[in-house]
Amino acid sequence: MRLRLILGFALVAAQLGCGGAEAPSELATREDPLLRCATDHYIVFYSDASHTTEVGTELCVCDRTPARTGTRSAYPDVVYSYECSGARATTP
Repeated sequence: MRLRLILGFALVAAQLGCGGAEAPSELATREDPLLRCATDHYIVFYSDASHTTEVGTELCVCDRTPARTGTRSAYPDVVYSYECSGARATTP
């Protein structure tokens, strides 16, 4: 009886797709639009509010893709930021 119960659960799990072969991800073939900068800016990210340990940067030049290093955090310092004339931001 116990063996039948376990086999029954295994059969239901196999039918629902648990542990079976997965469908191919659409991420492999999807093409998202690139993020384009609507501002010319440079931001330095820090590990905490004291702004002593730099953890990443972001450089954005008008109508280009942003260049990022390290990680973004909740403690940014905007070194400079200027609006781009005629540029529109595009996001994925």
